[in-house]
Amino acid sequence: MNVDHIASVNNEPAYLASEAARILVVPASTIKAWSFGQKHQDGRPGRFRPVIAPADRKNRLLSFANLCELHVLASIRRRHKVPLPTVRDSLDFVSKELRVERPLIAQQFRTNGIDLFIRHAGQLLNTSKRQQALRGDFEDALSRIEWNEQGAPIRLFPFTRSSRELTGQPRAVVIDPNLSFGRPVLVQAGVTTDVIGDRFNAGDSPQEMADDYGVDSDDILEAIRFESFLAAA
Repeated sequence: MNVDHIASVNNEPAYLASEAARILVVPASTIKAWSFGQKHQDGRPGRFRPVIAPADRKNRLLSFANLCELHVLASIRRRHKVPLPTVRDSLDFVSKELRVERPLIAQQFRTNGIDLFIRHAGQLLNTSKRQQALRGDFEDALSRIEWNEQGAPIRLFPFTRSSRELTGQPRAVVIDPNLSFGRPVLVQAGVTTDVIGDRFNAGDSPQEMADDYGVDSDDILEAIRFESFLAAA
């Protein structure tokens, strides 16, 4: 697969904000604010600027690359509740320092970009322990993105369990823009997780589905767990 094709698929509008919110288990209002901005809640004129550049602002659609950006942002939102203006300003700073337009999915962010972000948002991080926790969340989120040799994201393994512990979660479910239109797929079976969830709700057992798809029952259970995780969010 050539570089131009990957870039095209990665940036093709493919997800509604509500779909991205469901996949990432993040409130839809947060996804919309980070992607398209929002009006001030206190009645002030103007609006918050978005944090990322959506693939299709007019039709309010997001791309796979956007999904990866939001996945990384959500990792700090889950536990640290970093305010939107601080996130945006810190990423503007990182973008300028690294000289890249989209720092969260740039190779440099995985090296010194995290430190730049933490330094700029330092007014929120009043202890070194909290700084280390924030760095760890970034690293955990980035480790679940698969990159090609050119440094572009090509696969995302979303968190499938509670956000209380981000480290060491299974990588049984994948988002790949070249598979099932970029919807969550069970890696070993190549079938979307919602199909597995529907079959389970209809009465099919995990072992029956494992036999059908030629996978381990633990993989089926992980897909069911993921769908239940999404439904409960």
